[in-house]
Amino acid sequence: MNVLLVTVDSLRADRVSPDVMPATRSFADEALEFAECVANGPSTPASFPAILASRYFASIEGLGLPEPGSDDGIRTLAESLRDAGYATAGYTDNHFASGSYRYDRGFESMYDASGTTEAGRLKQFVQSNLDKDGAVFKTIETVYNRADALFATATGNDSEYERAESLNDRAIEWIGDQTGEWFTWLHYMDAHHPYEAPEEYQRQFLDEPLDLATCRGLSRKGTHHPEAVTDREWELIRKLYDAECAYVDDQFDALLDALRERNELDETLVVFTADHGELVGEHGHAGHPPEFWEGVLRVPLIVSHPARNDVERAEPVEGQVRLLDVAPTIADALGLDPHAGWEGESALAVADGEADPREYGFADVGRQIEYARCCARRADGWKLLRHADDGELCFDVSATPEERPEDDRSGDAPEYGDLARALDDHQARMKRLREGGSDAVAEDDEMVEQHLKDLGYME
Repeated sequence: MNVLLVTVDSLRADRVSPDVMPATRSFADEALEFAECVANGPSTPASFPAILASRYFASIEGLGLPEPGSDDGIRTLAESLRDAGYATAGYTDNHFASGSYRYDRGFESMYDASGTTEAGRLKQFVQSNLDKDGAVFKTIETVYNRADALFATATGNDSEYERAESLNDRAIEWIGDQTGEWFTWLHYMDAHHPYEAPEEYQRQFLDEPLDLATCRGLSRKGTHHPEAVTDREWELIRKLYDAECAYVDDQFDALLDALRERNELDETLVVFTADHGELVGEHGHAGHPPEFWEGVLRVPLIVSHPARNDVERAEPVEGQVRLLDVAPTIADALGLDPHAGWEGESALAVADGEADPREYGFADVGRQIEYARCCARRADGWKLLRHADDGELCFDVSATPEERPEDDRSGDAPEYGDLARALDDHQARMKRLREGGSDAVAEDDEMVEQHLKDLGYME
């Protein structure tokens, strides 16, 4: 059986809906859908160790993965499938999910658009020659938005990232060359800010599509200056985000159609998920800040197993699972033993009623703050957020899903103590693993800062 893993950057679970992503919604209705999958971090660097290696981000010193062969117990899903005889290929346009951070471990072929495209190199040149931290830039910020849009038009690149359609084409071409079983991973960047969907998708949500400079300007404002965003601008940001999600929906459906036309879909395990969600105005934010609100943590997880799709399921599988469980779930579906060092477990056991939902889902983020931002989410919906200097927050998200300041129960809820102890234990364990393992890419590496700028996290 072949394996297709599709991860979508910044896709909230609630967008897999009939009005935004109808094709993906139909796919989920005919597959195994997990209603409460939580990300193990609020960003790509924090989530991908969990997805591709079933390891908590905070258990590894630095960003990404250590060098292959390190004596640290880390093994990627691709390494396991390659050693089981699968041909392996990955397609990405996110620096932080690329070979630069050793996510090519186990992939015989890795296409990284973020470092190879001519448009990407030219854009980096433009950025390096426009000091976005300078006083002049801060007073005429719109000049950069317009110049950026003009540059994109001149190079024929109407998107900040390589489109999902292009990644699909590359993957299908590779699949066509395979004679045995294969594992292919695609990471779509389209739902990541800036939201600049093609006009036909914008028209599904807006009366008139917005030009590239306006789209990118709104994104920069929402991400870097959210306090200045008006109610009307938040509405536009939400609709632009939905337009990108609708585009992803069509492209994922097209990928499945391509496999169907090749008579391979019925022989392919398909897993669809996201590395984290996105805020589109909630808590005064756009994007995915290093915080642990439900809009950032809740992600889709859909597993289409050819041998299971004929089982009628009226509702999605209830009960908390985690991105940490993706690799063990795929191994279980293929009848392979999970790697001993994987932190997650197969979610199929939860679906079959053979295992309880994961009691705790932990999420962490580092980047020069000593892992002081983290959270613990319990299976019953109680959640403790530690936002470093911003303090702690405790919510019953089942009862108060909006997580408003007045919903904070950190001062009086009896559940707080259990959550705090569990999170303390998790952090202590992560520290021991970091100290006893091999190093990945140092967080203060110059490359890391450049990649953060390229992805719009730093001005």
